Amino acid sequence: GSSLERRPVEMAKQVLAVDDDPDVLLIIQTALQTEGFTVRTACNGPDCIESATADPPDLILLDVMMPGMNGFEVVAKLKEESSKSMIPIILLTGLSDRKKVQEALASGVDYYIVKPFDFDDLISKVNQAIEGDL
Repeated sequence: GSSLERRPVEMAKQVLAVDDDPDVLLIIQTALQTEGFTVRTACNGPDCIESATADPPDLILLDVMMPGMNGFEVVAKLKEESSKSMIPIILLTGLSDRKKVQEALASGVDYYIVKPFDFDDLISKVNQAIEGDL
């Protein structure tokens, strides 16, 4: 037999959702929990970094436009630390600004979703990002 323990299938995937709008967080949380994910939330960049550091999630859903520290800055911070640099990140952006999105993808973000987003789109992107087949 192989010495590698197989992770039990019922291990719920952890998603850390970060947005300064509590309504958006609630929507994301509800949608993902319905799909069987465990969802933690943070309402700003520093909280996100602290939470991801204390207990790295399987995926981070990160809003771009937040007061104080924006999503791009959070990504840069997370990517600096090698232990966090492997966590897939999906940016939630209200920006239809192509240049910003290009910057995000260049900075090591795996995917982005433009708000207002579609639930099915959100769920499928989250699944793809966690499975690593984006």
